[in-house]
Amino acid sequence: MTERVRALVLDFDGLIADTEVLWLAVLTELYRSQSQELPYDRYIESIGGTLHDFDPFEDLAARCGTIGAAELEACAQRLFRSWMAHEGPLPGVRRLVTEATRRGLALAVASSSRAASVVPYLRQFGLHKLFSVVVTAEDVARTKPAPDLYLLAAQRLGVDPWAIVGFEDSSRGVRAAKAAGVFCVAVPHALSRSHDFAAADLCLDSLTLCDLDGLLARTNWSMGRAGCALGREGRTPPAPSR
Repeated sequence: MTERVRALVLDFDGLIADTEVLWLAVLTELYRSQSQELPYDRYIESIGGTLHDFDPFEDLAARCGTIGAAELEACAQRLFRSWMAHEGPLPGVRRLVTEATRRGLALAVASSSRAASVVPYLRQFGLHKLFSVVVTAEDVARTKPAPDLYLLAAQRLGVDPWAIVGFEDSSRGVRAAKAAGVFCVAVPHALSRSHDFAAADLCLDSLTLCDLDGLLARTNWSMGRAGCALGREGRTPPAPSR
């Protein structure tokens, strides 16, 4: 049987939703409310990761010494939710997932964020019914750049990793996809353009430029070759986190 693309897996933050830019605005406001300045470079480097990579609330709490990290995070979350309530998906997202669904491709989200920061917004955008699988930080022991999220998404979709096209906006995400054996399309946003995307198979300035027919033709050819090797080797999905 000819190998072909069977699924698309999308990152959430900065790819489906413009949350990275919104969080920058929220954190900038939060730091300034405490007469501090957000360490911009550290925030940019942490994009695509988790609070383990850079925790702005712990950082700000240490700088202030008068307010705890939990209180700062609660304040930031309230502001983020109020602003996010007016947001929609980034340009090109709705067209891409709609076209993929028409072609019978399975869809998943693989995010290093917690489910509470992903699922409600998929519902808000009216996209939740199109994604049959959503894997988030709670589902795996290691988030991006480890391949665990992609491998678990592949397992739950019932497809091999090499039959997936992944879409990422950060270097961490690209590294995760490639470590899982996934064909990866990088779509940098305003804050991640300085990242190293050399490992990506394709780089687009915007999802609005994604020609799904052309992409499938390209990846069906290359994955057919790579898939044979990966299929023989096999890949074991990561154990879910406890």
